[in-house]
Amino acid sequence: MGQYEIYRSVLSELEPERLLYLAVNQQAYENIFQEKLGQLIINKIQLRLMIFDEKFGRIVKWIT
Repeated sequence: MGQYEIYRSVLSELEPERLLYLAVNQQAYENIFQEKLGQLIINKIQLRLMIFDEKFGRIVKWIT
């Protein structure tokens, strides 16, 4: 998360119109970000997620 915040800070200065997403696999999303603590993190820092399926190599869900 620290690296994500650094990228987001720099990107907001250099290209403020561009949005940054954190890509996580579906299992990580289900195990971490669907839990209460994960939801708190998403809401508190306004985290944008792209959830992908490793097995099929496709995007499953976007969370903005």
